[in-house]
Amino acid sequence: MKEHKEHMQEQTFGDYLREERESAGLTLRSLSKASGLAPSTLSRWENNHVDPARADVVKVDQGLRANGRVVSNWELLTSVRFPPWMRNVSRLEEVAHLIELISPLLVPGLLQSPLYAHEVFREGLHQGTPEEIGKLIALRTSRLERLRSSNNPLVTAVFPVTALTCVPDAVRSEQATRLLELSESDRISIHLVPEGTVLMGVVSHLLMFHLRDGGRAAVADHVDGATLYEDRKSYVRLEGLVKSALGSALPAKQSRKTLEELL
Repeated sequence: MKEHKEHMQEQTFGDYLREERESAGLTLRSLSKASGLAPSTLSRWENNHVDPARADVVKVDQGLRANGRVVSNWELLTSVRFPPWMRNVSRLEEVAHLIELISPLLVPGLLQSPLYAHEVFREGLHQGTPEEIGKLIALRTSRLERLRSSNNPLVTAVFPVTALTCVPDAVRSEQATRLLELSESDRISIHLVPEGTVLMGVVSHLLMFHLRDGGRAAVADHVDGATLYEDRKSYVRLEGLVKSALGSALPAKQSRKTLEELL
């Protein structure tokens, strides 16, 4: 196992692709025919003369019938930088087909009701005027509806039930009502972490974006702003945290029952 890890660290994508092609018993010409890419292009990749684009790697993956294995290894073995637009959370929301929201403390911003959002801004000591804060609240609480009318992503949210029980009654009631309304959609899945259970390993709000082209992006939302995870090797760990959080939370139907009890 250790030798395999060291090999993966030293290996380039070109080396890996050559191994995959030869294991499949294909020549450059036959892989070219299967993928629709020129033999010269594939040769340049294998010799590490050119870094391929994701869309072309997908074609090779399909040509090798690798079921995503080639794309995954390309992500791990190359230091591809995210394009500028992917550094904007709002833009990521607009191109995602699935958004996973894991929050260790609060209801995720995308699902917040007006009173809850106001409470968050107030406790966060936001320095804006009441008018400015009002505009921010309006933007935050209308964001999901705008997304539902455009790309309409699937949304999976995991957060603790204490995110609701720690706020004043009026805030809790409005937020629980909002979440119940959202949970009626087959596009939104809400999972509450019961009291006494802690989301170990998740120290800040984690957002995982699954894009329509098969790409992924992960963002941590901190007090002073959002941070995009540049190191794709960390995505295995982050996706493990998402699965762990879902495993610690109540199923959607039980979460809905809990929300009804909070009204």
